[in-house]
Amino acid sequence: MDALKLINNQIVKEKTCIDDLTKEIVIHTNDGRYGLAADRGRDMQNSIMRIQQPERQKGLYLTAIKFASQGINAEVVKRSVQA
Repeated sequence: MDALKLINNQIVKEKTCIDDLTKEIVIHTNDGRYGLAADRGRDMQNSIMRIQQPERQKGLYLTAIKFASQGINAEVVKRSVQA
């Protein structure tokens, strides 16, 4: 599976999680379980933060694809972290 497809799958997974959490928040709020609703709100915020990195990666891959279509040799490489 290519990297762009993996990134798209990650994004879809997180968006589905966010949708589910939104529904849970509504259910807990309607039933008066505000603490659980607040917990799900924090979980949703974490999912939103987790979706930002794959979105940035997707942008880099799309830029590389755009350059490749124009005949410019470009590819995305993994970041090397030094300890």
